[in-house]
Amino acid sequence: MGLEIKSFEIFCGTGGVGKTTLATSRALNLSQMGKRVLLITIDPAKRLKDLLGLKGEHVGDVTPVELQGLKLDALLMSPEKTIQRMASKYNTPDLANNRIVKILSRPYGGMNEILSLVEVQMQFETGKYDVVVLDTPPGAHFLDFLEGVGKIRSFFNQNFVEIFSYLSQKTASAGKKVFGFGLINKIVSSGVRKLLGYLQNVTGAEFIDDFIQAIHIIYQSREAFMKGLALQDKLKSRTECNWFLVTSVEQGKAQEAVEMKSHASEFIHQDHYLVLNKCLEQELRGWSPSDESLNNVKKSLEDKEISLKQQLRGLFPEVLEFPEVISLSPTDHIQHLTEKWKSYVV
Repeated sequence: MGLEIKSFEIFCGTGGVGKTTLATSRALNLSQMGKRVLLITIDPAKRLKDLLGLKGEHVGDVTPVELQGLKLDALLMSPEKTIQRMASKYNTPDLANNRIVKILSRPYGGMNEILSLVEVQMQFETGKYDVVVLDTPPGAHFLDFLEGVGKIRSFFNQNFVEIFSYLSQKTASAGKKVFGFGLINKIVSSGVRKLLGYLQNVTGAEFIDDFIQAIHIIYQSREAFMKGLALQDKLKSRTECNWFLVTSVEQGKAQEAVEMKSHASEFIHQDHYLVLNKCLEQELRGWSPSDESLNNVKKSLEDKEISLKQQLRGLFPEVLEFPEVISLSPTDHIQHLTEKWKSYVV
C-alpha cells in the first residue's frame, strides 16, 4: 500500500493510544523525505512538548526543533497567542486588548477549537510549509474541533452582528447606560434584552460595554474567521488531506474508534486510515516459550489480536499497523515509529 503525501494530515483518536507520538513520528518521516513540515497540537495534555523537548515559554509560538538529525517546526496551540497574531495580521489591535476576548481566548475559555482552525489556516497560507500535521484533542474533544466550523458560521450570522454593531456605536456615544427605551429595545429581542439587562445589574455597565465591544471587535476580524470556514473544504478533500484515526489493539479502544468514525462521518472523507498502534503479533510470532502455560498465553494474545484486526479491516478502508515499542524512552518510541512509516510511503 502506498501512502500519498497531502497538504494536511490530521491525527485523531481517543486518549492513551499513542496519537501524539504517531503524529510526531509522521512529521519526522515527512521531514526525512525533504518536506517542510509544521506539527501543531491542540491536545491540552501538551504531550508534544515533552516529546520534542519544548519548554513552557515556547507554547503558542512556532518553534524550530531538531530530533534525530531531522528538522521541522512545531506549535503548541495557545488561543491567546493566536488572537495576538490575528490582531497583528489584520491590524485590529483592540482584538488582543479587550477584556472579554482575553477571557474567551484562555485555554478553556470556549474559543480554542475555533481559533485552532484559524491558526491552521494562517500558518498554511504563509507558504512556508508543504505539509501541516495536526494532532487533535482526544476523544469527544476532537469533535469539538470539527464543529468549530459550525460555531464560526453561527456567530457571524448577519442579523446578530448588526444588532451588536449598532449597540456598540450607541454605547460609545451615550456613555454608561446601555439599555433604555426607543430603537434599541425595538431591534433587540425581548429575551436578549432581558439577559443583558440582568448581566448589567450583576456586573455593571462596564462589563456590558466590554462585552458589546468584544462582539464588534471580533466582527472586524471576520476575514480571519471566515478563512477558517474555507479550511473545512480542504480538510474534507481527498486530494488535500489525509485523516488518521488512531487506536490500539484493545477491544474497548477499537470500539471507541468505530464510534468516533460514525460521529465524524460528515467531516472525514471515505479515503481515511485507521492506525492500529501497539500491535504485538509480529513479536509474538518470534516468541517460542517452552512452558505450556506461557504458550497458551501467547496463543490467546495472538488469537485476540488477529480477530480484532479482521473485524476492523471490515469496517475501515485502510489499516496501518504499528508495533508496541517496549522502552521507557520517548526517543526510542519516536525512532521506531518513524522507521515504520517508511514502509507505507509511496
